[in-house]
Amino acid sequence: MKKIVFSIAAATAALGVLAISNIPSVAQGAENCKVIRMGFNPAQDATKVLASAKPIANYLEETIRGVEVKATVAQDYRGLIEAMRSGQLDFAWLNPVGYVDAAKEGIATVLLKSAREAGPYYWSAFIVRADSRFKTLQDLQGSSIAWVDPNSAAGYTFPKATLIAAKLDADKLFAKQVFAGGHDAVVFSVLNGTVDVGATFANNTKGTSGSWTQYLTDPAQQKKIRVLAYSKPIPGDTVSIRNNYNKTCADTQILVTNALLSMRYKPETRKLLRDLYRIEYLVPAKDADYDIVREAQAAAAKK
Repeated sequence: MKKIVFSIAAATAALGVLAISNIPSVAQGAENCKVIRMGFNPAQDATKVLASAKPIANYLEETIRGVEVKATVAQDYRGLIEAMRSGQLDFAWLNPVGYVDAAKEGIATVLLKSAREAGPYYWSAFIVRADSRFKTLQDLQGSSIAWVDPNSAAGYTFPKATLIAAKLDADKLFAKQVFAGGHDAVVFSVLNGTVDVGATFANNTKGTSGSWTQYLTDPAQQKKIRVLAYSKPIPGDTVSIRNNYNKTCADTQILVTNALLSMRYKPETRKLLRDLYRIEYLVPAKDADYDIVREAQAAAAKK
């Protein structure tokens, strides 16, 4: 697995001296729990994710005294799971499908899920150029589509399940199918006419917020994209923990979870989440929240 890694040095001595007494710290003697290895999913260009992940790691170091945070951006969605399996990651920002797969394989447990403008869920959207002839999913016969990744919830699993529910077979519907690798790449593929339709994420079902408004900064370009159809709601992306690490470093898990939950209460830390994946805040999550993802996976596997 190819990875981009950064390490943030521990807080400086001056900061340590100035640290207030109520900042939690990892128990002395738990050396193996003082280094937190956290993985981020490549929803867009890895270098951009890395740049936004660095302040999150820095925040954790400043909030939890005595830890060092190392962050990794995987090359693809499956890469995060494999890194957890091999013990290279302790925490991972897994997408819903990635979490379900990791849980099924006994690798990870969900701790938190992301919330955006509509709450702790989002949608998949089929997007087309605003000037295209396509009005319904049935109109897409013979067209070309860009998916994100085989393990993407909004970029593959849920839109595929949406087609199945409409009694459409993607292999027969589309003349060409490609995996773009990221939501940003899907948006630009549609905008530039490389493909006719793209599967990506939406933050609401009004057509006013989604990957196209996030990655296209020019309002004129945003207006060139139109949503053709939406999927069922998808539970938010996760922050999950490797099961073996959770057994060994339960105290650290609690500190990290509480620190991430607390980010919603300050404008400056909420901004860090928005910069990362356009998240507004994080909320506690449980495995059953992702049963709808399991249902979509089963549906998407059908012809």
